[in-house]
Amino acid sequence: MTGRLAKRYARAVFELARDEGTLEALGEELGRGVATFEDPRVGLLLLSPVIDAGVRLRTTKEIAAALGLSPIVANLIALLAERNRLPILPDVARWYEDMLDTELGRVRVTISSAAPLGTPEKNELVELARRLTARREVLASIEVDPDLLGGVVLDTGGTVYDGSLKAQLARLRREMAEGGV
Repeated sequence: MTGRLAKRYARAVFELARDEGTLEALGEELGRGVATFEDPRVGLLLLSPVIDAGVRLRTTKEIAAALGLSPIVANLIALLAERNRLPILPDVARWYEDMLDTELGRVRVTISSAAPLGTPEKNELVELARRLTARREVLASIEVDPDLLGGVVLDTGGTVYDGSLKAQLARLRREMAEGGV
């Protein structure tokens, strides 16, 4: 995640949502807003320098209304459009999601494996992530990456535990090249 500016916007929205008791709902709304404004057709229209600022603002307000966004999210999007900062909306949403996860004591984890995992393996890896991160809740996404050759990689959003065969072979290759074997 980048951008101190995006983080400041996210923090402001987060505090408003906390005051209203709508933390998770606003996170979902931000996600819908990002998905809409990242659509190439919408982006071409709203991010083009030839589009008048008034038209850009009016269009973003119409889109927010059509999506049924709350006043907080609609106002955020309008403010970003008015200040020609719509491109940072995805970063604002990512910062918001990070703040929400911290607030709720949860962590997002990506589990990558060379082959599809069965339910027992998934559950075991989620429990391992829970222990490693000392969090109450683990939101896991599972990916299959045949390039790993075997084993799994657990990415806890900052710390990567690489137990893949690919990594083990790379370490062995490096040790052999250094004469460590």
